[in-house]
Amino acid sequence: MKKTILKAVITGGKDDFGTWLEDYAVFGAGETLEEAKQNLYDGLSLYIEECEELPEKLKGEYEIKFTFDTSGFLKYYSKFISFAAMKEITGIHQKQLWSYANGYRNPNKETTEKICSRIKKFANELGHVQIRF
Repeated sequence: MKKTILKAVITGGKDDFGTWLEDYAVFGAGETLEEAKQNLYDGLSLYIEECEELPEKLKGEYEIKFTFDTSGFLKYYSKFISFAAMKEITGIHQKQLWSYANGYRNPNKETTEKICSRIKKFANELGHVQIRF
């Protein structure tokens, strides 16, 4: 039987991360990304166990593919790259980035694309760095 791919979104918030499945009313949250993911898996198990009319896609094997929304990405990666550094990479003020990461504001499509393209450009540059020993 073919494995079903379930799409999940990781979002950021003031105090924690949230996760949710795109096609089902299944959610998870946690102080860490790992905890939020685990709570989503637990919630899905409970959903499958308790659902009276289980959708066909959930009757077999499944795999969850996680995707960040802008707030989830910024919240998670801000522990590796400060908002001041992200400002230099994206050209977006750090207070604005902080408000996106913590769920106080949502960027419009244009701003989201700007953040994404500039982060990818930065990551590509990092991937080509050579250090001489």
